[in-house]
Amino acid sequence: MKIERRFTVAADRPLVWRLIRDPERMIACVPGCETIEAIDADTYKAAVVVTVGPIKPRFNLIVTILEEQPPDLIRTESKGEEGSRASTVSSHNEVRLLDAEEGGIEIAYSADVAISGRLARYGQGMMKKIADKLAGRFEEQFRALAESEADAPVP
Repeated sequence: MKIERRFTVAADRPLVWRLIRDPERMIACVPGCETIEAIDADTYKAAVVVTVGPIKPRFNLIVTILEEQPPDLIRTESKGEEGSRASTVSSHNEVRLLDAEEGGIEIAYSADVAISGRLARYGQGMMKKIADKLAGRFEEQFRALAESEADAPVP
């Protein structure tokens, strides 16, 4: 399943990049993300719960930074499974920061997601709707975080 989205935030590039690279700040923006911890400079362990119909699988993920071109591009890979191993997920992700025509920063992101196990039974159409809903929530949360920081007085 391919996900491609764009949204704009009224903040400058250095701030947006700092937020994207700060897992402690990003946890509040990622729907269902319960925990995240650094394993090393390029690898993180995260726990994410996703509600899909009547089930709420909790995925234990390893997120690895594959490529980084600060402050413009980051490519990552996420892999994980439910504790019960009923479903697995893997995703190749890309985030690009672009200058928005109306000012601020446009965040263009994509994910190529593969799901197997019990979640795969829901079909790609339903999974795409759920992914779009979660992406919208992420965009709202990230925009609110970045714009509140951009508006904060400098100490």
